[in-house]
Amino acid sequence: MPEPIISLRDIRKSYQMGDVVSQVLQGVSFDIFPGEYVCIMGPSGCGKSTLLNVLGCLDQPTTGDYFLGGQNVAHLDDDDLSAARNRNLGFIFQSYNLIQQLTVLENIAIPMYYGGEGDARMREVAENLANQVGLGHRLHHKPTELSGGQQQRVAIARALSNSPLVILADEATGNLDSKSGQEILSLFDGLNAQGKTLVFVTHDERMIERATRVIRLRDGVVEMDERGKKSAILAH
Repeated sequence: MPEPIISLRDIRKSYQMGDVVSQVLQGVSFDIFPGEYVCIMGPSGCGKSTLLNVLGCLDQPTTGDYFLGGQNVAHLDDDDLSAARNRNLGFIFQSYNLIQQLTVLENIAIPMYYGGEGDARMREVAENLANQVGLGHRLHHKPTELSGGQQQRVAIARALSNSPLVILADEATGNLDSKSGQEILSLFDGLNAQGKTLVFVTHDERMIERATRVIRLRDGVVEMDERGKKSAILAH
């Protein structure tokens, strides 16, 4: 079996609110391997968003170890954490998080810009990715000139631009109509078929049906972790 891309070891996360300590993650441990399509699900307040923030190097655990591409990133300083995030991770957000003043091409190129890539290379990669997600004819349009589904395609292309180890998404189809959502799901199917590792927080059963693995959280712990058995997973 290949080495895991992600290894979590007894991840705990708490927040201090006045005199009260809120324990959100209470000992989460699992590995994610290359090429997996993982959906993280669970009821509101179970710790999904906090876990995604830890996985995305947007927040640090209170205790525990997080190995990303073999490096323990759990307690890096802000600069090193930012570098690890830009080098290893691609993000897709429910609300797209595009920069409204920039074109499709420029939005896709943002991670490469922060990674120090040259202009010619940025343009070449961004154009290729725009074509891959079906937006080669909209390179110079701005987000306000695109539909929701098209904006999410830009976000997907942006997430791919640094050839990340893992693509993370938070309710990637949550703001889309049924047709656009289906198109985005098909894009994800294609990316996973190419060997991309996907880790998504979702309530979308269509996405869960496609996943190779489903992790269910409850009260800050892993309640269920199953590979493959999709009908059994959906029956829980």
